[in-house]
Amino acid sequence: MFARTITAAIVPGKADEAVQIYNEQVVPLMKQQPGYVRSTMLLDREANQAMTISVWESQEAAASTGQGTTYLAEALGKLRGLVVPKTYSQWEVGTTDR
Repeated sequence: MFARTITAAIVPGKADEAVQIYNEQVVPLMKQQPGYVRSTMLLDREANQAMTISVWESQEAAASTGQGTTYLAEALGKLRGLVVPKTYSQWEVGTTDR
């Protein structure tokens, strides 16, 4: 399995709205992608920061939904005005308690 992390700055006061949009619009979009396993959004409300972690069945599935793809542009577009993406990273999952 492979994971993608995206860190982002949250517009002050918009964390709850970002979480709602993520749950209601971004997660359903991810679930439509081949190889999707699960995702998590982490928040640091005091620092106005967020990190998403999405897990994919293979490196190919992660890459096909990664930076520069239409899918990721659409997913991030749903959060426009709420978050500003800063970093994108891809990781091999060494272990999980799933």
